[in-house]
Amino acid sequence: MDITLKCSNKECSYGYKVSEKELEEYGETYHSKCLICGSKLEIVQGSINDLVKFELFKRAEEHLNSWLLQIGWDNTLDLIQRHKNQACYRIYREILEKRGFKLK
Repeated sequence: MDITLKCSNKECSYGYKVSEKELEEYGETYHSKCLICGSKLEIVQGSINDLVKFELFKRAEEHLNSWLLQIGWDNTLDLIQRHKNQACYRIYREILEKRGFKLK
């Protein structure tokens, strides 16, 4: 997943994309200041939203796979249905719909 960085200087507005791993490893040294004018770089808001959504779905997928191995399909589907009033239900439902299941 790419993260968009943009210069905070309104006159410069230089921007580029880096991978999440690149930003974690070299963010302090290489990706903190603009290459053109030297101003501070900022993460673009849309990029943050995409990153958070990606991480939430990845974590939900890991939980779902773990439950399938531990308790099986029937009990996993029952568990998700019992907790359908929780906010994370929508994420699990979307993942299961991609796998071919239809939950109400």
